[in-house]
Amino acid sequence: MAYQGWKELERRHAKRMGGKRLWRPDFGESMPDGENERETWDAKYTIHNFAIVSLFEKCEAKYRAFTGQRNFHLVLFAKKRRCVGDLVVVRADRYAELCEKEALLDSQVEAFKSVTGT
Repeated sequence: MAYQGWKELERRHAKRMGGKRLWRPDFGESMPDGENERETWDAKYTIHNFAIVSLFEKCEAKYRAFTGQRNFHLVLFAKKRRCVGDLVVVRADRYAELCEKEALLDSQVEAFKSVTGT
């Protein structure tokens, strides 16, 4: 049962991110679960509570060589707390960068609307 939930989490997040799940033929090989052009991520599905900060740091360090120029985030789903849904963990500076880009995009949309009168 957990196996199916884990795979579904990987598929769902890869689709959400417009990326792909990474296939590793050898499960002894250490590899993240997915990537797109800008991000690399690992997916964790658990029935237990866990220390998110420790888990994030371990995964980020583990896949540092793999990520290259892509950013890293961790996507989590806890069966015990399923009402919360999927959680994404990123470093605060990365989150601030994302917010900045969103604000810039919003201001560009507003500028376009004022120029075009829409």
